[in-house]
Amino acid sequence: MKHRYQYLWKMACAAVVSMLLMASLTTYASQTGNKLKKAGKEIDELEQKKAAAEENVGNLKEQESGLKGELAGLNTQLSDVSAKINELEVKIADKQAELVQTKEDLQAAERTKQQQYESMKLRIRFVYENGNANMIEVLLGSSSMSDFLSRAEYVEEVNKYDRKMLSEYENTCVQITEKEKAIETEQAELTAMQGEMEDKEQEVNSLIAKTQSSLTSKQQEISDAQSTVDEYGAQIEKMKAYEAELERKKAEEAKKSAAEQKKKEAAAKGGGGTVTANAGDLAMLAALVECEAGGESYDGQLAVASVVVNRVKSGAFPNTVSGVIYQGGQFSPVASGRFAMVLAKGAAGSCTQAANAALSGNTNVSSLYFCQASSGVSGTVIGNHVFY
Repeated sequence: MKHRYQYLWKMACAAVVSMLLMASLTTYASQTGNKLKKAGKEIDELEQKKAAAEENVGNLKEQESGLKGELAGLNTQLSDVSAKINELEVKIADKQAELVQTKEDLQAAERTKQQQYESMKLRIRFVYENGNANMIEVLLGSSSMSDFLSRAEYVEEVNKYDRKMLSEYENTCVQITEKEKAIETEQAELTAMQGEMEDKEQEVNSLIAKTQSSLTSKQQEISDAQSTVDEYGAQIEKMKAYEAELERKKAEEAKKSAAEQKKKEAAAKGGGGTVTANAGDLAMLAALVECEAGGESYDGQLAVASVVVNRVKSGAFPNTVSGVIYQGGQFSPVASGRFAMVLAKGAAGSCTQAANAALSGNTNVSSLYFCQASSGVSGTVIGNHVFY
């Protein structure tokens, strides 16, 4: 009897030690799970901020594109205005040369008119000073009637010529004067147009400078915004590395916990048996599979579903699908809120198929745990996960 009591005492002590060890391992696992939960939330928040920052970069680049288009249009407009100014300068120079020539023509006509006028005055003065006697002498000195008539006609023609030439020169002077006025008017109009074009050129140059300044500022904004995106990216990579390390640590803790509970587990080793589940259980398991292995192959998705089913069958975990999924510190998507989002919208078809297969007993792994394959934990590697 004494030996029996001693044996029972030793068994009780061993049980207490085992319980304390399990409690310790559970505490560590809970701490790691909490850290994973926090890391997952931080990653989600950083990814949301990065997405917002990337959207901001996209908006700024659209604005930059608009400013570049506006600047190109203004440069084209400036080129057209400059060409118009050059054209007006050529026309003004031509009009100036034409005006100089016209003034020279007017001066020449005035001189010719003056000379003709002076010649006429001399002839008229000669007639008046010498009286009609000289004219009579000229006519009487004719050798014949025909000569007389010719001399009389000559005198008349000279007088007509003088009057005609004087009238023509006067008309020429009037035409040249009118032409001079027209050229001066055209020159004034061209000069006014040149002034308008120069004002337009100054206005366009001012707009170009303003737009270029806005473009430079916008490019600086883009650079700053891109730096923010890069900074968020670096933080995300850092947090993901930290999350992976926590996953590795969690896997190690889980492995130790599994070894301690090995004698107590009555785990089903997979490949047979079923788990009682309803439509809600199927939806939850499918959502978890999508969160954990949505980008994996069907085998990878089925393996995740198999782990949940194996836990339900094990005596070391809750005996329901919902209990396993919501057990604290086990699945990071549940803690971060991603699981709830997928559950609300419904999981993908392949994930639902894998969940249904596992619940029906068609599991492809006998493992109770899985983590990132990069964690270094030994086990069955399927896709990006290792199952152990």
